[in-house]
Amino acid sequence: MSNHTPKPLTSAPSSGTQKRLSAATQAAEKIHAEKELFPDPRDDEDEEISVRPISAAMTYRLIGWLKPYLPLYFKGLLCGLVGLGCDLFTPLMARKIIDVGIPSRDVEVILGFAAIWAFLSIAAILLDAVQIDASNRCGERVIMDLRRAVFDHLQNLSMSFFDRTKLGRIITRGTSDMESLRGPVVSGINTVAFNFILMFGAGALILYTDWRLFLAVAWLAPVLTLANHLYREKIGVQHQITRQGYSRVASNLAENITGVRVVSAFHRQDVNLERFNELQEINTSNNIRSAHYSGIYQPFLEFIKFLGQVIILGYGGVLCLSGGPDRLSAGTVVAVFFLWDKFMNPTINMGNFYNQLMGAMASAERVFALLDLKPEVQDRPNAAPLPRLKGHIVFDGVTFGYDPARPVIHALSLDIEAGKTVALVGATGSGKSSTISLLARFYELQQGHIRVDGIDIRDATITSLHKQMGLVLQVNYLFSGTIMENIRYPVPETTDEQVYEAAKALDVHDLFTALPNGYNTTVGERGSQVSLGLRQLVCFTRILVANPSIFLLDEATSSIDTVTEMKVQTALEKIVKGRTTLIVAHRLSTIVKANCIVVLDQGRIIEKGTHSELLLKGGHYALMYDKFVSHQSADKKDEGPVLK
Repeated sequence: MSNHTPKPLTSAPSSGTQKRLSAATQAAEKIHAEKELFPDPRDDEDEEISVRPISAAMTYRLIGWLKPYLPLYFKGLLCGLVGLGCDLFTPLMARKIIDVGIPSRDVEVILGFAAIWAFLSIAAILLDAVQIDASNRCGERVIMDLRRAVFDHLQNLSMSFFDRTKLGRIITRGTSDMESLRGPVVSGINTVAFNFILMFGAGALILYTDWRLFLAVAWLAPVLTLANHLYREKIGVQHQITRQGYSRVASNLAENITGVRVVSAFHRQDVNLERFNELQEINTSNNIRSAHYSGIYQPFLEFIKFLGQVIILGYGGVLCLSGGPDRLSAGTVVAVFFLWDKFMNPTINMGNFYNQLMGAMASAERVFALLDLKPEVQDRPNAAPLPRLKGHIVFDGVTFGYDPARPVIHALSLDIEAGKTVALVGATGSGKSSTISLLARFYELQQGHIRVDGIDIRDATITSLHKQMGLVLQVNYLFSGTIMENIRYPVPETTDEQVYEAAKALDVHDLFTALPNGYNTTVGERGSQVSLGLRQLVCFTRILVANPSIFLLDEATSSIDTVTEMKVQTALEKIVKGRTTLIVAHRLSTIVKANCIVVLDQGRIIEKGTHSELLLKGGHYALMYDKFVSHQSADKKDEGPVLK
């Protein structure tokens, strides 16, 4: 007999150590310094809601993603309903065999009813297979569409979102939240609907078959309802506590892996292991408590099922032995016994599926909250694509703060002629990187204007603006793949010859071809398999391939060998030639050769001029330069001079 019940898818550091530590953390401190001065309070929200009650609005919104696949879905739904009907009537065939076939001693009658029973069971199984296949196809396509929408939306969100949102949470939206949605989306609607239909259908057939046996087990329904209510209250709260405990363990693990160099430098392994074990103990305890609730509830449901079976067989047996017209047949008792099994199986399955549904509701809420988030920086309704720029840049009274109430740039005004190179210098947190970010329109300024060739950048489309800007960050980011693939990144259709020409123009072609696999050398995740200097040269070549009108560079502070340093400087000089260039400068060679040096302090321009002019003034820049020269003389270092 087919059991057609829908199943849910289921010591102090040495001086050498200090130097290593400083090198490991210097870049990160520089990048985040300005933002750390004004942290977003939302960064302290460590916990997320991990369960939600089943929401009709959220369910309806999820169903909306099924619209493109409704024909296939309804095909599966129809097959599932017909299959349920077939399965529900199989106990009646058992009744016929016992009450009609066996007393008549007619083999043909018995075989006839058995054949109908077999036909109904096979039909139910085949129709269920069609329903499961259709549900899986629809559900997986919905998950694919949701994940694609999340990825596309993330690429269009403003940088402020990524500043205030932890990386782990962002990744979670397209990974574990999608996995949490998979089961309910793939089979959730059908699981809930079919289980309720099967329960009510089986209950109705029990009533139709014999009202006395129906009343004998009907009192168990309020018991099941109360038990289910209590279980949902307990497991809902406990499930949220368990998910939060797991989140702490995962965050602690990720934090220690990411900061492994700092951990090693300060010999924190044992301390961190102790803290990790504490979190693990809490997490294990939470999981055990969740399992405890389930370990009580599931056996209780099995007990209710067993109790009903005992009542049906016991009371039914008594009715079979009684005389008179109300005497019950053995076939009726067997049929009700099977129907009770079909009534209880969905109840047990729904108990298992309920936790998955609550987790899915929370995941759906987080995913849709992300999709509903509007980018703070987006094209104006009348924004137009930029023509090819000459590169004349004007900052006019620009004020900006990551928190608008606490600006990091104050009324900054700066005129950069086309084709000129401007070097931004100043202490950490003075607003250098923020200035570049505003020009690239990663953030929306609060006051003033930024114009390129007389056009306010807010009146231009973001895409056309970015296409004419080449950006190299302090941390030279390379994507997993080869050197050739990374150079082609801004213009995928670039030919090999065009890449070679760009590399030759920067005098780095021989350096790339000298590698073991030449341009096909794998760079590893974030360029981890190649040197810092080589990463920067790849980034420079990538910029030349993109051929931007404006070049933005946040120079790396990391020391590199003399040969590579010369290569980098030569390549940089060739890139900036004829291009408007804005550089957050650290190397003395870059600063000296700039057409203009702008000294920033707490978001304000305090000095401006050439290297010689600023030295003659004897101001802030001259003081910085004297300190730099003194430091270099004391350390007797000539490689990669850096000005801070």
